Parts: sequence; structure tokens; C-alpha cells
Amino acid sequence: MTQTSVNALIEMKRRQFIGRSATMGAVLLSPVSLDITDPLPSTTKHMDFITFGAVHLNVTDISRSINFWRDVVGMQVRSTGETTEIGTAQRTLVVLHPGSKTPYRKGFSGLYHAAIHLPTETDLAQLLVRLATKGWDVAPTDHIIAKSLYVDDPDGINLEFAVETPQRVVEFNATENGVQIVDNQGRFRKPIEPLDVQELLSHLTDKNPERAFPDGAIVGHMNLHVPHLQTAYDFYTRIGFSRHVLIPRQGWGDLGAGGAVDHRIAVNVWAGMNAPKAPEGTAGLRYFTLKYDSQERLSKALSNSTNSQKTPDGYFLEDPAGNKFLIA
Repeated sequence: MTQTSVNALIEMKRRQFIGRSATMGAVLLSPVSLDITDPLPSTTKHMDFITFGAVHLNVTDISRSINFWRDVVGMQVRSTGETTEIGTAQRTLVVLHPGSKTPYRKGFSGLYHAAIHLPTETDLAQLLVRLATKGWDVAPTDHIIAKSLYVDDPDGINLEFAVETPQRVVEFNATENGVQIVDNQGRFRKPIEPLDVQELLSHLTDKNPERAFPDGAIVGHMNLHVPHLQTAYDFYTRIGFSRHVLIPRQGWGDLGAGGAVDHRIAVNVWAGMNAPKAPEGTAGLRYFTLKYDSQERLSKALSNSTNSQKTPDGYFLEDPAGNKFLIA
């Protein structure tokens, strides 16, 4: 497959994805107004003090979902049984739970997207080629702070595959009317732009669409639909995340965990104010996993929550929107 044909295939898949996803179309094409509370990303910050373990997803057809993660995305099946663990040789990234009766439905609180972060731009470029050659619709997106690929799984659960690029950001200039980012080339940029696919593909060492998913991949952040923005934002602050951005006019907020990129938990009301939880039996988020870097931070999170449930693996909590997660 030539460079031109790869580019054409990727552009076709991007347009197909946007065309059937009104939310993603709006995100990719609309200007964004931000009020940045910690505007300048720093590559000298410490490592994250809260990291993610596996994301657990409820799915309707376990065989179809396994085929997606293994054959389309390129991950390994690490174990099967009542649930199926998917990931790399190093770690489980996704756990699939069968039994859902209906696919993912919009208009409810719950998962907006789960994000898996890749080690390098070469890895992201390789995944883009793989997705396109497998015929999977994909939206390549440039956040400047990161380069991302958005896809839906077979149940319509939105996923982001990203590589962090904080070194490209020199300055944020934020006002009530919007934001301009100054990149490391001195150019003014928007926080959401179409990704320069040709530039990304220049990082490829080969175009083998069957290359395995990279071992260094991790679950990097979660973006959640919530019914009340301030309530959700305050909750995640209480359990240890650091305040970064809160934009009521835009309906979303962002929280960090001490690393180079302050984007670890995002909350939004884009499913609607007071959006209820999805009906039982709907595909989507079952729970996600948080790992604290010290017992002190873990204990503080537990002391600031009122609904923890102890398990052999840690403590289950539930945010005000009903999104469940396990902390350890």
C-alpha cells in the first residue's frame, strides 16, 4: 500500500467516523473556549501520583468484542473465563464482561471515552495504519498536548488512543472567549484540530498492519458524562486529583495527577444536565481502576468518601453520577 493510498484510506475512515458521530463531529469542528487554571504544561513535573489500572467494560457480544481488541486493535488475549482480559505482554488494559442486552446509548451519565496512551508517535502511527487497513472508522485528532485517534468499539463505546506531546506546547493564552495555544514552532493553535496524518505517518519505521500493540501502553485517562459538573469536579478533587480546568460555559472540567499532562479525569455534562444513568443491561463502563502512589493518599481519599466498599483487591467507590471505580 502506497503512502497516497494510506492517506486516502485514513481520510475516508475519518469522514465516516465523524459522519455517524454527531458528538465527535462537534468536538472536531467547533472552537473551544477555555479558562485554564494551570495554563502551562510542564515536562519537569513529577510522575503521576494516581495512575490507572484496567478498565472494565460491559459488552453485548464477547466474541465480537474479543475480535475487535485482538484482530483490529492488535492487543493480546491474556485470559478467558467469566471475563476476558485484554492487553499487552506487560499488563491487562481492558477487561470485558459479557451479558449486556443493548449497545451503548447516548444521552446518559457514564463513560464518554476511555483513553489508552501509547509510548511513541511511531506506535500511534502504526495503530492508525492498522485501523485503516482493517476497515475501522477512525478520527485522527490533534490536541497539541497530545495526538489522538478516536474509534468506537462494536457496541459504540468510544475509545481514545493517544500519545502525549507536552513538548509541543510553549504557552496557553486563555480568556473567557477562548484559548490560543502557542506551539514549539511559534504557531497559534486551537486545542482541537484535525491531526496532520502525513506528519504522523512520517514516524513509521514500516507499514506492517499486523504489528502487535506496544508493551508500554497504559490506561491514561477517563472522560466521564456526569449530570452535575461542579458536584463531579469537587468529588474527584476530594479523592486526590488536582484542579486544572473548570469551564461551566462549555460544560466540562479537567483534573490532573501531578504528571507532565494535567488530563487524567475529565468530566462533562454533554449528555445533558441531570442526565440519568443508562438502563441496566446497557453496554458501557462497568468500572475503572485507580492506583495511588502511597498509603497516605489512599487513606485520604477513603476518608473523603462516604460510600467505599472493601474488597480483596481494594475499595470500590462510586462518584455522584454513579460511575464506579476501584482504588488501591
